[in-house]
Amino acid sequence: MSQKYEISEIAHPRYPWLHRIRALREFRPGVRPGDLGGYVQSEENLSQEDVCWIFDDAIACEGCLVDQQAIIADSVVVRGSAFVSGTVAVRGNAIIDDHAILMAGMVRGNAHVAGTAEIVASMESGEAPLVEGHASVYGDVTGAVKVKDTAVILPGVTIDNPTKDIFVVQQDKVTVERNYHRLNGIPQNPNKQQETKRKRRFEPER
Repeated sequence: MSQKYEISEIAHPRYPWLHRIRALREFRPGVRPGDLGGYVQSEENLSQEDVCWIFDDAIACEGCLVDQQAIIADSVVVRGSAFVSGTVAVRGNAIIDDHAILMAGMVRGNAHVAGTAEIVASMESGEAPLVEGHASVYGDVTGAVKVKDTAVILPGVTIDNPTKDIFVVQQDKVTVERNYHRLNGIPQNPNKQQETKRKRRFEPER
């Protein structure tokens, strides 16, 4: 398949060894041929395959790689040997550094993910983490976990949530957010999903 982007001659105003990328073809919604993206140091920083992209003034540099369906946007910086892949989105002023691996969920605000941190979805629930505010993650976070404010996940610490409930990590405390049905122990109607499927099956085509 042909290349999806090229590295333009437009240098970063502060870091002249970084240059903007330019889309060569339409490969994802919202990106058309000729559109400018963020900055890279080389083609090693952004895969030419799949739909991954760098938006706005975001930077991917040094030995990092943005891959698969991942996006970085706003003023994000991904550097070091960080690997941003899967379905993850990184926005705001977040920094992804060192050997961090991000595969799912969202990192935003002024969050910092570094060291050998891993941000991944749960195999059991399919849920993914959210890291925001001024939170710093150096350990492993899996599943429906929200790390916020100035919370720090230290190196070697693993927070693995296999449930649908959300574990909220804030500074010196951990709380739980449950939806209404789970909070009140309301049994799910086993026929509801079947009825929905049946309705969709017999809906007239438009």
